[in-house]
Amino acid sequence: MTPNYERSILNLMNSITAKFGFLPRHKPLPVEMLGEKFIKANRVVLLLIDAMGYDIASELANNGVFKYLGKPKKLYSVFPSTTVNVLSTVATAASPIEHGMLGYVLYLKEFGTLANMIEFSPIGMPRDTLLSRGANPSNFLGVPTIYEQLRNYGVNPLVITASAFKESGLSKTLNHNTAVQGYITATDMMTKLRKAIESKRFSYIYSYWPMVDAMGHVYGPDSEEYVEEIHSVLHSFEENVCKKLPGSLMDETVFLIVADHGQLRADWQHDWTLSVEDDFVSTLDIMPCGEPRLLYLYTKSPDRTMEVGMDFFKGNVEFHRSRELFEKGFFGPGDPCKHSMERIGDLIAIPKSDHSFTVKYTGNERHLKGKHGGISAQELEIPLFIL
Repeated sequence: MTPNYERSILNLMNSITAKFGFLPRHKPLPVEMLGEKFIKANRVVLLLIDAMGYDIASELANNGVFKYLGKPKKLYSVFPSTTVNVLSTVATAASPIEHGMLGYVLYLKEFGTLANMIEFSPIGMPRDTLLSRGANPSNFLGVPTIYEQLRNYGVNPLVITASAFKESGLSKTLNHNTAVQGYITATDMMTKLRKAIESKRFSYIYSYWPMVDAMGHVYGPDSEEYVEEIHSVLHSFEENVCKKLPGSLMDETVFLIVADHGQLRADWQHDWTLSVEDDFVSTLDIMPCGEPRLLYLYTKSPDRTMEVGMDFFKGNVEFHRSRELFEKGFFGPGDPCKHSMERIGDLIAIPKSDHSFTVKYTGNERHLKGKHGGISAQELEIPLFIL
């Protein structure tokens, strides 16, 4: 399917910034979709649950397992449908092509390396090595974060994230210009969230939970572990926030619970392992970048790469000129930042059905049962609970 930038998390973020008074970068969601409470609330809480797919969240809600949460509305992720890309959109209210954090593994020409953007380091090196190589979290993104603007409009923002991530290079990049609190467990996160609301110090609170994504990668998005993790964190929200907050604070706070992307069950028999010795990889200038469900390819001979690729992947992968997908709006509205176009390569490979890639950068990579980054409904469709 094609990315939808009319009802996406990009539009949600622009609804939030517009609510607090400044001109949105892009079109907000329709007012009627967010409801009257969103308009009148003094405080916005955004809880992002990594990889919580729309179908599973809807099924749980329809089964009546929640006391406070109603049925979710359907939103869409951005392209590619991956964490570092979406979290950058959440931090900036900018599209992927504007902020430039376009994938899990990127070719950073300015540093002369392939980099793991979650680890903020060249492939195979210790976390945050890019910092020692000169990467500056305050201006690494192609656009500013929303937090300085929020403070300029009298809004005191807060980010609540896992303590393990709090001081990381990626966290410092995404959370530049805001207060950050760390947590250890879901109960800890929800308690911090409730206490932040009770303090009345913060008008915008953003909290991030990563473990649904982890469960999906290890066990698959159709597993009991994945479903129960979604249920557990939402139940913790109800028990530790909704149930314990005074009614007056509940009334003046609008809660938005959303995901960055969903996940697709990846059959190991449809997983294409790529290494430097492969005929396909030999047509490239550097190793493939991107995602398990989307590759950025750098090649001086795109036609040759596509020809070899069609045979290598037995017709199970589609190839697109990177600039053509940009011009079609796949990476969202707006103008590219300084490094965006060089980070999407010459070609983009998108696997069909449940096919996926495992690129052997270090030799330690393993098959994941749940994957994302592509354009299937399972990856792009995300829930939005409004309370």
